[in-house]
Amino acid sequence: MPGRHCGSCTACCEGWITSTNIRMSPGSPCAHCTSGGCAIYTERPENPCRTFECGWLREGSPLPDHFRPDQCGAIVVFDQEILGMKVFAAAPTGAEIPAQTMNWLQDFARKQSLPMLFWENEFQDGRFLGQKQQGYGPPAFQQAVRSSRNLEVKL
Repeated sequence: MPGRHCGSCTACCEGWITSTNIRMSPGSPCAHCTSGGCAIYTERPENPCRTFECGWLREGSPLPDHFRPDQCGAIVVFDQEILGMKVFAAAPTGAEIPAQTMNWLQDFARKQSLPMLFWENEFQDGRFLGQKQQGYGPPAFQQAVRSSRNLEVKL
């Protein structure tokens, strides 16, 4: 998006988004993620690195400026199709999406009539145990999310 750049944000590489292609998950960041960014940026893999589209950076993003993932506590991805429905997804950059961010996302979902898939990360003694997926939107969507074990989001 014009005027928006990753800057010092490396949330998508810190393991908050799961990728089996580069063995990345909460508590296990990409091996190439450094404090200065990606150590192999010019040679980074196509999937997920080159194809990933952060919702905050997306051209025409509806997310406010302060929603850069490292600042708001969530990575948002648009244009997902899950259970036959168009949805957007939000992954926390910690144990859970902060309340202020979640309130904004839920309000956005209501106004757009767009269901949201999101996760809570479970940790014990600093060790990642797993994720609990949740749905926000129509009751049928919420029930479908609860009934499905792990819905896959295309990155």
